Amino acid sequence: MSAFVLRDDDLSYWTDINEIDYLYKDLFDKGIKISFATIPKSIRSKNLGDFKTFYQLKGSDTLIHKNVDLVMYIKDLLKKDRIEIMLHGYNHNYYLKSRNKLYEATFENKKNLSDLNQKFKFIGEYNINNFDLLLRKTYEGKQYLEDTFEVKIKNFVPPSNQISRSGIKAITNNKLNLSGLIGFSYDRENTLIGYKTFLKRIIFKLRNNGIHYPYVSDYGKHYEFAAMSITPITDFIRVEKYLDFCINQNLPIQFATHYWELNGPLKSKFFRIINELNKAYESKTLSQII
Repeated sequence: MSAFVLRDDDLSYWTDINEIDYLYKDLFDKGIKISFATIPKSIRSKNLGDFKTFYQLKGSDTLIHKNVDLVMYIKDLLKKDRIEIMLHGYNHNYYLKSRNKLYEATFENKKNLSDLNQKFKFIGEYNINNFDLLLRKTYEGKQYLEDTFEVKIKNFVPPSNQISRSGIKAITNNKLNLSGLIGFSYDRENTLIGYKTFLKRIIFKLRNNGIHYPYVSDYGKHYEFAAMSITPITDFIRVEKYLDFCINQNLPIQFATHYWELNGPLKSKFFRIINELNKAYESKTLSQII
């Protein structure tokens, strides 16, 4: 029997345990596990999911252990072997990139750039080329989560699913694997097995257009396993293709979502897939796969 992984991103100081309990209690009761991508010191974000109105509050980043109720709740789930904790950046801050300069993604900076008619794009926390900064953030975040939850951290989830060459180097130096499979430029470690893996990805893409890469990727110093995102804009035709391929080949499956956007029709559709998978597949954490 193969296995499926359910990844939920953005567990942080700002998480309300009632949201988690409301969404996932039934799954936990059925023995379904969740791998939580956890932010050690999360900045406060507004209007999540809508980059037209999204911004972050400067100076609002707060360590997760200060949400005592949440930490106790998560520790209880860990004892019951229902969840895994993974590192999800350090504070999940965004940058605004305009004319090769980076600005904090505050309301004021967005407005100032717009007033100056300067176009900008959002850059995720780990999609910058400052290796020393990312190395320090990774080390401190990993150690902090291990101390807070009394677990070993094995996997890293890139904030915004964006990561640079410096980010990859920072996580591999901290002996972390990657939940994700980012880009088609080779910015991983220089190993023979890594180049072979990259070639396999290209061949798979050419032969199976539109299907999410379904294999665990070995780059020599770390592993990667892609996740199919479930969001309000997900193309469920692609989801079905991915599921059909994996089930026919008896391959592991990973879905990634955010607790804060699982509502209405999306929740019903997603949970119907998970409940069906649970009949034929075994629920595992990502660390049990890679």
